[in-house]
Formats: sequence, C-alpha cells, structure tokens
Amino acid sequence: MTIGGDLYQFGPFRLDQVAGILYHGAEPTMLGQRAVSLLRLLLQNAGVPVSKDALVEAGWGKLAVADNNLTVQIAALRRV
Repeated sequence: MTIGGDLYQFGPFRLDQVAGILYHGAEPTMLGQRAVSLLRLLLQNAGVPVSKDALVEAGWGKLAVADNNLTVQIAALRRV
C-alpha cells in the first residue's frame, strides 16, 4: 500500500479521500464520507485488528449510533 497526500493506493484500488472516490483501475465509485473515514482507518491500520469502538469513532465521532449502522457501512465497502 502506498500513501501519497490525499491518495491511498492498495492492490488494484486507489482511494481519493478528499473527493470520496474509490477507483478500481480506472473505474470510479463514489463513497460517502463515513465509508471513506472507515476505509481510511482500515488502510492506516493494515494488517492490524481495528476495534469496533475505533471504527465507530472514525465514522460517527461522539454520536451514539446503533451497531447496525457500522454493519451497513462495512457491508457497502465489501460490495465495492
């Protein structure tokens, strides 16, 4: 994985975290801000387990959210 400024390159993917676009090769996929925040945290901790609390903090800050919200966001990332 390479990190350059606002871009993360990993495998065939490239994440532009400012624009909220995940590229698979040249194919763009728009991501919401929460999905970008979650993916960025996972990329920054590649190969290291990330706690559920850390994921919720990255996606929602101090807001109280139901567990289902995190599940939905992770499922959406997996579909990409």
